[in-house]
Amino acid sequence: MEHLSDTTVQMCLIESWLPLAQAENTRNGWGHDALALESLINAAAPALQHATSTLSARAILWHYHRQLRKEQG
Repeated sequence: MEHLSDTTVQMCLIESWLPLAQAENTRNGWGHDALALESLINAAAPALQHATSTLSARAILWHYHRQLRKEQG
């Protein structure tokens, strides 16, 4: 079995969740650029692993968006 590097895993994660994150960014008017969306996906990654539906993934992204916004102050 091939061992994937952390960079490869991270890129696969971003590629998998980016379309949904972009759609939520547009739908909710967050105004995130590509780098901010990558940060959002990386922050939400542990929770996104447990998403059982698109609705739950959207809720997770929304939650982490709020958390990151709060941290930025």
